[in-house]
Amino acid sequence: MAHNARKSACIRFGRNYSRVCDNLVVAGNVVNWVTSSRYLGVHLESSVMFKTSFAANKAAFYSEFNGIFGKIGRNTPEEVLFELIKTKCL
Repeated sequence: MAHNARKSACIRFGRNYSRVCDNLVVAGNVVNWVTSSRYLGVHLESSVMFKTSFAANKAAFYSEFNGIFGKIGRNTPEEVLFELIKTKCL
C-alpha cells in the first residue's frame, strides 16, 4: 500500500508540543508538522493535553440549519422542520 504524504500531517501532543521538529520525508515527499488536523470528522489541536475542537462542526451545523430554515420559513410544522434538520444537519 502506497503512502500519500500530501494528505498526511504530523501533530504533537504533550509537554513538548510547541517544540520545532524536522519535517518527515516519506517516499520522497515531505510530511509537515501542523497545529491542528481533522481526523474522522473531529478537529484535533496540538496542546499539552489531548484537545479537540468542535467549532468547525458547529459552524457547519448552523450553516445547514440556516439554509433550511431560510427556505421553508416560520410557518412550517415542527415535525417537518425537525425531520429536515435530522436528515440534512446531523
